[in-house]
Amino acid sequence: MKSPKTKERILYAFDNIMAKGSFSLIVALFIVVILTILAFSIFIWSIGSNPNLGFFDQLWVYFNSGIGRDAELAAVGTWTYRFTSFLVGIIAIFFSSIVIGSIANSISLKISKLQEGKSKVIESNHTVILGWSESLYILINEIIQANQNQQSGCIVVLGEKSNQEMHAESFRKINFDKTTRVIFRSGSSTSPDDLIKLSISNAKSIIINIDDDIEVVKTMLAIFKNKSVKKNNIPIACKISDSKNLAVAKIAGEGLVKFLPTFNFIGRIDAQACLQPGIAEVLLDLLDFSGSEIYFHYEESLVGKTYREAMLSYQTCCVVGIFKNGKVMINPGDKTFIDSEDRLIVVAIDDDLIRKSNIPDDSGSVSKINIKKDRQISEEPRNLHLLGWNDAATIILDDLVGYLPDGSEINISNGSKISEKYVGNLDYKKNIPIRYRRGDIRERKFLESIKITNATNVLLLRSSLFDDHEKADAATLFTLINLREIRKQNEANFTILSEVLNSANADLISVEKSDDF
Repeated sequence: MKSPKTKERILYAFDNIMAKGSFSLIVALFIVVILTILAFSIFIWSIGSNPNLGFFDQLWVYFNSGIGRDAELAAVGTWTYRFTSFLVGIIAIFFSSIVIGSIANSISLKISKLQEGKSKVIESNHTVILGWSESLYILINEIIQANQNQQSGCIVVLGEKSNQEMHAESFRKINFDKTTRVIFRSGSSTSPDDLIKLSISNAKSIIINIDDDIEVVKTMLAIFKNKSVKKNNIPIACKISDSKNLAVAKIAGEGLVKFLPTFNFIGRIDAQACLQPGIAEVLLDLLDFSGSEIYFHYEESLVGKTYREAMLSYQTCCVVGIFKNGKVMINPGDKTFIDSEDRLIVVAIDDDLIRKSNIPDDSGSVSKINIKKDRQISEEPRNLHLLGWNDAATIILDDLVGYLPDGSEINISNGSKISEKYVGNLDYKKNIPIRYRRGDIRERKFLESIKITNATNVLLLRSSLFDDHEKADAATLFTLINLREIRKQNEANFTILSEVLNSANADLISVEKSDDF
């Protein structure tokens, strides 16, 4: 065995001293200082550099210099005087160190407390986002884009992470803009005290960005502890993941909360996007804040007017419908009257462009175009493959069967036992056979065995077999790569609609065909 070097022995001994605690370290450093002073004192005394001082005098001078005292004053007087002055100096250094350390520690604690993000937010007309998840970055980026026409927008985010951690993560994923400030606060969305610190009673809107439905309900109850939220009628929005929880959530929302049922919404979009090429891009353009968006607009001067008059009253935007009696009416009849409680549904580039034009009531007549309504459009049967399985699959199937022409077929392939039971209980009246194959859709051999090249449309869902979002997305990416390679090698023409959870992973997927999404 090779013997350790001297350097390694010294380092090992130092590690052992450090492991024993701070007192051992202080003693070790004191010994090192004494040995250093002793070595220099012997050297100076031996060469006779200062003949006025003896060896012990020289040692004393260096020792006092080492602890920061005046060396010349230390060499004056008797040894009794020297010792007492040294003792006073040591005591002074000791207490000074305690005072300085206490002050430094107090300042450090105060700075740390400020960095925790516990102080009250003094803002008004700001957007409050409660909860931290991957979708937060998309939310903030969209709100920042929506605030481009404002001078000083503000977003306040409440998360259970530390303030420093939230700042560090957001700087990597959020496109900050001069028009909008983003403030982070650390706390719990179910704590009324933490919510008060966000000035929610003065907020422009509140978004509950929480995946767990139970936590969403608890957060709503905490919000309504603040009576000013109800009084000021502040808009509140949240998502509900499970249909069984929607009824309870509506009760807790007291009619003041807008719910986005993701269990229903995403599935219906997937079904439409799978069958209608390009519709996904249209919906994305309308739902995000780049390009045109959908707005609900109230125009007092149009109350009592017809829908036709409303459509002719705007030149910088497009009226597409009316929100009447809690229902959305897209392109109602021309003679539909607008009541005082109605809202116009408008498509515009920005909300500040929704301006009523000064068009007279007797504006020029609109020429009518003869449209043949009896035109029949024949649809070819579809061969649709549904790969993967999650809670939205049942909604997608229900929607798909309603739109597919007779003669179409649906092939379901995944590794879920739940889907096998569901498919076995299907009883649709239309002439659409539904087949099920169980297997690993990530394997190319399995994809080839189900004759994927005969498909017209492929809908690739995230798998519910994985609890972790990253693992679920990774499985989707594996399958997508194989699908594209099979399509390329066999010159197949099927479209692919894939579903991923993390927006960062979605950016990795480059769309190969215009109909893919």
